[in-house]
Amino acid sequence: EIIPYTSTTGRLPLKNDKDEILAQMFFTAYTRSDITNPAERPLTFVFNGGPGSSSVWLHMGTCGPKRVAMHDEGWMPAAPYTLVDNIYSWLDMTDLVFVDPVGTGFSRAKDEEQAKKYWNVQGDVESVGSFIKLYLTRYERWSSPLFLAGESYGTTRAAALSDHLLNRGIGLSGVVLISN
Repeated sequence: EIIPYTSTTGRLPLKNDKDEILAQMFFTAYTRSDITNPAERPLTFVFNGGPGSSSVWLHMGTCGPKRVAMHDEGWMPAAPYTLVDNIYSWLDMTDLVFVDPVGTGFSRAKDEEQAKKYWNVQGDVESVGSFIKLYLTRYERWSSPLFLAGESYGTTRAAALSDHLLNRGIGLSGVVLISN
């Protein structure tokens, strides 16, 4: 089945109480384009572990709409690499937002001093929680059933985020823990 979708990339700002940007978090989102009311469709925030791992491995290797072509045995081919449709993508069930925590992918803090504030469990959870709240607001998805999917350290992040978000009035419909 061919699933029509829109891809969106961007960065959302993390600000302090003085409205100063402290960091920007990068994302790649895939949303079905044939849905009349996207706010009713499930939305899954997907992230890898760390330290320092962007969402690219889950994005291009697991649940995104495209994946890197592999040999039948599962081995990586020699370069140049090619992308193919991912018949195992989760896009048939949920819209997907691949999140790069601060310091991974294209997500950056404004300086080294600020960066250190995000590179611990509490700072990481608070920043990803802020990102999720910003995304839900900017893209009007507060009514969507929400899911988290984390891989490796991302499982720890997902577990901590579940509590963090709930304490801020954001309930989840489910959590997917991959490889841990």
